[in-house]
Parts: sequence; C-alpha cells; structure tokens
Amino acid sequence: MTLLNAGVAAVFLRAAAAKTVSPGVAASAVQELLGGRLRPSDNAVRLVAILELAAVALLVIPSVRAVGYATTGVLGVFFAVMGMTGKIRGSDRPCGCFGIADSKPLGTANIVSGLVFVAVAVAGLLGPAAAGTAAMTALLTSAVSSGWLLVTHRAAARTAYRMFLRRWGSA
Repeated sequence: MTLLNAGVAAVFLRAAAAKTVSPGVAASAVQELLGGRLRPSDNAVRLVAILELAAVALLVIPSVRAVGYATTGVLGVFFAVMGMTGKIRGSDRPCGCFGIADSKPLGTANIVSGLVFVAVAVAGLLGPAAAGTAAMTALLTSAVSSGWLLVTHRAAARTAYRMFLRRWGSA
C-alpha cells in the first residue's frame, strides 16, 4: 500500500502544481462541460488543487492516512464524473490533467484514473494498515514525482545533463 499511496500522492502533487500555476486550462475545460455559460474562477480551480495537496499530506502521514483515503475517494469520484460528463458531451478542450499541457479532453482517462483513486481509497480504508512510515512514503512520492518529471521533460533533462557534463569536464 505504501507504493500506491506514494503513486497517488505523486499524481495529486503534479496535478495540484499545474492547477495552481495555470488554473485557466482546467477552468476552460470545465466551462466547456457547463455549455460555455459559466467559467469557474481561477480560485475555484485552485481550491481543487488545495484538496489535492491535502490528500498528498494526508496520505504521507500514517496517523491521518484514513482521512487521506477519504479525500482520495472523493476526488476520484469527482474526476470520474467529470470524465463521464466530458465523454457524454464530446469534450474537445484539453483539460491539462495531471499537469500535462498537451493533455486530451475530459473523458476516458479521467474516468479510469478517478476509479483507480476510488479503488485505492477503498483498499486503504478496508485493508490492513500500510506499513510504510511517513518518511518512506514521502521519499517514494518524491522519487515517483521526480521520475515522472524527468520522463515528461526528457529532452530538456538530456540537454541539462549534457551541459552539466561539458562544464564539469572543463573544470
């Protein structure tokens, strides 16, 4: 369960960062779902980011992990419903989900990820307590987040690595 907690926390961490820095992408996707009539404010999108960050902290700290699972479950249902609505309405605006700028519109990926979050929440609430300490879960969350960031931005990472080697080699 510790690895699952870290994986979910890493996803929420990245998603929250994207919503905090660039809330307009998610707001535009939700506006499309609402028929273009109403656009959520940037602060409303950032509120979801705050819930995601709360889930990260709650999943990492063993004494409040049950609340983290409940928060994860609620967010999972929310994302699955948004995905179903996007699929039914034929959404075509990128949602910026998971911090991916060129993401697809709200749809199947959101349904699946939302259901995965719900499954992790149910398993965490009903299963045996996760053995991992806060430090181990935080470390794994950092490792998953860093790995995901490097894979997503591998071209920039390669360039930075080459520049580092050139400078280090000339020292």
